[in-house]
Amino acid sequence: MAKSQKIHLKSNEPVLGNYSRSKEDALKIVVTDSTTELARSFLYRMLNDNVFGENQSVFISLYELPSKAIFLESVVIELTSFSPKFLSGISYGHDASNEFKNADVVVCIGYAREYDFKDNEYLEPFFEEHVLISKFYGEIIERYVKRDAKIIVLGNTAATIISKYVKSIPIRNITTLSLLNLNIAAAQIAARIQCLPTEVKNIIIWGSNGSHSFPDCRYIHLTSGKPLPDALKVWISDVLPCIIQNVSCRSSLVNSVAYGLAEHCKILWNGTAEDEWTSMGVLSDYSYSIRSGIFFSFPVICRNRQYEILKNLDMDRYIQRYIVNLSKLIFKEIEIACDICGLKLTD
Repeated sequence: MAKSQKIHLKSNEPVLGNYSRSKEDALKIVVTDSTTELARSFLYRMLNDNVFGENQSVFISLYELPSKAIFLESVVIELTSFSPKFLSGISYGHDASNEFKNADVVVCIGYAREYDFKDNEYLEPFFEEHVLISKFYGEIIERYVKRDAKIIVLGNTAATIISKYVKSIPIRNITTLSLLNLNIAAAQIAARIQCLPTEVKNIIIWGSNGSHSFPDCRYIHLTSGKPLPDALKVWISDVLPCIIQNVSCRSSLVNSVAYGLAEHCKILWNGTAEDEWTSMGVLSDYSYSIRSGIFFSFPVICRNRQYEILKNLDMDRYIQRYIVNLSKLIFKEIEIACDICGLKLTD
């Protein structure tokens, strides 16, 4: 490891820096809600997996709400204990003007952290607080980060609210996680044909990363080139959607969500492989008859740190009807969230 500066455990100041790394070359990565287990798991994965490139140095900014900021120091100590050579520095605190200033990437963990809200919970204080914190993040992102920053969010509702307050950053720079459900689907299929999940390609997750989701495996292929057994095709059609939608306690799948979040960043930054796609929550442009103005999970390809919705896939009538109904459920939650903020979806 390169020789490091002395650690100064004082909030809002850099606490570690590698002399061999230029700060000018480092990407500033803001991670919100940094004391949570999910954020910590994501940070370890990000730092160990070279998410933003093999030789890309990063400066990590840990942000936490004032009520929990006191616990950030222990997170810093953990991160500096293994300090990879491309980590150029860390700062931490609850001062948004410092932690978000000139950020290249913002990873919004958020208050709900992949909690899957039910209809009867939309009027609960927990949902309202989740929405208002998303509004707060939108406001400070608009105020402090770079105009070309990438914003990665957990959840379509949070992303939609954030997008309403981020006026000067392209809305295409905001994406949401779909890879938890995609990875669950790939693992379920791989277990039944005794291969690695990474050998299962081109699953589509329509909808969300929660229960309002549909795994579309019509275009699936295996890197081995082997065909799918007919019995497995029937199982995929009849059983897999129920497994995905009925996964309980999503908020407890911390490591799986963190892995998916790091993988999402890596694919967005480095691109999808030739003839392959992934799934991301992105702003709908009315592709596949999904109403525009909401975030929804689509099949996408990534190039040059931008995504494109994969167009013109053949849709059978059952799947088309199913995903349009999913969009109505997602719209309902987003509409209630917008009402809490005094917004309309057309604002």
